[in-house]
Amino acid sequence: MHVSDRIIYLFLFLVGLSLIGMILQSWRMILYPYLIVIGITILIGMWKSIIHVPKKICIPISVSIIYFILYGLLDTLSLDSIADKDYYIFGMTPTMALYLIAILPSAVIICLLYAITFTHGNMSNNTNENHELDEVIK
Repeated sequence: MHVSDRIIYLFLFLVGLSLIGMILQSWRMILYPYLIVIGITILIGMWKSIIHVPKKICIPISVSIIYFILYGLLDTLSLDSIADKDYYIFGMTPTMALYLIAILPSAVIICLLYAITFTHGNMSNNTNENHELDEVIK
């Protein structure tokens, strides 16, 4: 079995686990497998690049770890015993502050870095293809 087949089976298992979480109404069972799905999706998107430079495998792994840490911290902060405390960060409850200050910007930054990384590489390929196309037309 090829590595790509194993990745797809893992992807299917995690999405199935999230679906079971939806049926059981367990948000943790929905969210945490989905964080791994995000890493797998990035891995699939970077597959050709990872084959050429195997060290790039740390990118999808680190994205998943960052999300696990942030959502784990959010999960910990939202426990009843901790959430009952009356303190604020920039006028927001700790959970809302963590979500708005850390989780949302990290998603935007990760998407931006991904787009910049692969747009730069694809632009040079498109330029070469356009020059080849121009030569064929001439």
